[in-house]
Amino acid sequence: MNHDTAMIEILGRILSRLVNVALFIVITILALVFLREAMDMNLALIALLSVVIGIVGTIAVRYLFKLLLRLGKLFSR
Repeated sequence: MNHDTAMIEILGRILSRLVNVALFIVITILALVFLREAMDMNLALIALLSVVIGIVGTIAVRYLFKLLLRLGKLFSR
């Protein structure tokens, strides 16, 4: 493996994780805002539910992008 290729792969992994963290934060904040307006629950429970929604949403968006990539490869042949 070439040294430059390995460095590019490492940078790609780091950027991918940073994007995942940013996506998690955005989804969690949006869920917190919407749940806080819609429910009369304790704020700690709403925050916990928002974190769970953020985790599930991040995983769902990642799999959606992988699905779109596979569909693009399938139809590009």
